[in-house]
Amino acid sequence: MKFKSSVSFIAVLVISFAAVFYLPFFGVSKVYASGMFGLELKGGSYFQNFSGHLEVGGNAGGNGPTDITPSILGLQTTKTEPMLKAAVYILYDNRISFTYVPYEYSGSRILSQDVYFNGQEYNINTEVNSKLNLYSYKLFYDHNLEINRYASLGLGVGVDVITAKTELDSASLNIYESKNVSLPIPLIGGRIKISPLNDFSFIGKFQGFTIGSKGYYYHINAGVNYKAVGPLSIFADYVYDKVHVDTNNVSGSLEFDGPEAGVRLRF
Repeated sequence: MKFKSSVSFIAVLVISFAAVFYLPFFGVSKVYASGMFGLELKGGSYFQNFSGHLEVGGNAGGNGPTDITPSILGLQTTKTEPMLKAAVYILYDNRISFTYVPYEYSGSRILSQDVYFNGQEYNINTEVNSKLNLYSYKLFYDHNLEINRYASLGLGVGVDVITAKTELDSASLNIYESKNVSLPIPLIGGRIKISPLNDFSFIGKFQGFTIGSKGYYYHINAGVNYKAVGPLSIFADYVYDKVHVDTNNVSGSLEFDGPEAGVRLRF
């Protein structure tokens, strides 16, 4: 509840800024190298920390499903994954972006308790192998509003299609179970950019939405961008993502956070 309240406050704050600055500054636009159109390519590494819990499947003979955490199954809790983003700028201040981020975790462990997963029982002292593969495909449109020569604000909407597959198998028990979930989540969001120097800027972003009892998604990141030479820039951010799902006999919350860094080409 505390996290949701904080997110709501951020959303209200962003909308309030837009209401104050939209009218007096609308129409101030930036010209990119290609005129009315621009292209941005962004790539780097995301150093993820993973935590959370999941229940998969219904009751098995009145038992379960087990509320599974990474430590129960021996899943990794840190991982480095690629981050790829492409954005097209139209009429100076309108941006359409596509972002792809994978979250792939695996592990093995001898169980210290009975685990009920997707209707099957995995007994204590049994060795199991597990996987959690989650992929985020995000399409987002936002409009940039120039506040002054040092700051700008962007507001937008989009959708994040999240697909996930969980697997648990035991060779000794001859059991293999998997569960797939696909959940499109609409997004609203805001972005603020402050540039105290011509080649250096601070950027903060929030995106998120809830689809009632089925789930919600929040993305928050803050970082810096340095224009190195020509179209090449270097960026470093800190990212926080939270996904909650309760659909198709899968229920739980997953959190991913950590720094990301890379390069950006903008034409």
